[in-house]
Amino acid sequence: MAAPRLVLAAACLVIACNDAGPAGASASSTGDATSTSTSTSTSAGDPVTTGAPDTTGGTATGGPTTGDSSTTTTTTTTGDDSDTGALLECPLVGPPAQVTIVDLDEVHEASGLVESRSQPGVFWVHNDSGDEPRFFAFDAAGALLGSFEVDGAVAIDWEDMSAGPGPTAGEWLYFGDIGDNSETRPFITVYRVPEPDVAAAADDLVVISAVEAIELVYPDEPHNAETLMVDPQTGDLVIVAKGDPTRIFRAPGPVAAGGPYTLEEIAPIQFPATVATGGDISPTGDFIAVRTYAQAFLWLRPPGTSLADALAGEPCTLPLAIEPQGETLTIAHDRSGYYTFSEGDHVPLWWYAFE
Repeated sequence: MAAPRLVLAAACLVIACNDAGPAGASASSTGDATSTSTSTSTSAGDPVTTGAPDTTGGTATGGPTTGDSSTTTTTTTTGDDSDTGALLECPLVGPPAQVTIVDLDEVHEASGLVESRSQPGVFWVHNDSGDEPRFFAFDAAGALLGSFEVDGAVAIDWEDMSAGPGPTAGEWLYFGDIGDNSETRPFITVYRVPEPDVAAAADDLVVISAVEAIELVYPDEPHNAETLMVDPQTGDLVIVAKGDPTRIFRAPGPVAAGGPYTLEEIAPIQFPATVATGGDISPTGDFIAVRTYAQAFLWLRPPGTSLADALAGEPCTLPLAIEPQGETLTIAHDRSGYYTFSEGDHVPLWWYAFE
């Protein structure tokens, strides 16, 4: 029997909101997509108030399990701006700690990961190419909280997801259909939806009809990319292409649905690797992290600094656990560290705490 389906009310149709409001609206509860069901879901666990993972019901007892690191942590002192809280120096990072083992039938080729900024302890994830236009929520114990279908979207090669401001108040989720191994796509598409309330999902398949599609083209030729980020300060969409040299493109925010919009290149970029597989910008925009299969880097962004200027600086080195095929990185909702997750079945969710 097919799973029951909930439908979230549409705020606007696909590619139908060109007059959307500013992308920099202040965050609040999403509220834009409401469920037609009154059922409740399994709890996502206690809120993570310090950035440390909630390991209740996880594989570890008394805390996450320490794992091996494939890179060396930068050994500079952590500092921040006492007025803004911005990270101003390369952070000291603890060794990888296993939060839980994620073993879900629905998730076998994780390519995008976000820890919710409005529902701490909730993780959003989607699969790589070959899956339908859908995503999932799970908690810090690895339990499935809900399945969500992006109505009207196409999944050619979804490679990454991000969270950030949208056309209405509250957090929005962005999905990058940006993969192009043959580098022949005439345009790429980013889909965004208001962040759903996992409590409304239960065991139903939730169909989200409040979908916006943003079509983008590169200024020169098609590129293959696996990293999508959203700047919380400006609403810029940022895409990191794979290749040598690494090239970074942006669509200046706030970005309305529709298009196609021609991307602008950010240059120069100090990136000591050529295969970027995922990344994120902190919830306040004060630092940027991009990973490869074996390395990760962090760029500081002092107050008043543009994204381009920040990325032109010398990056800090971040540790990574040894993963079979790591393509995800998400910064914690309170900026106290980051998580990574690999493709495959029965794989760990790793936590890296800023000390």
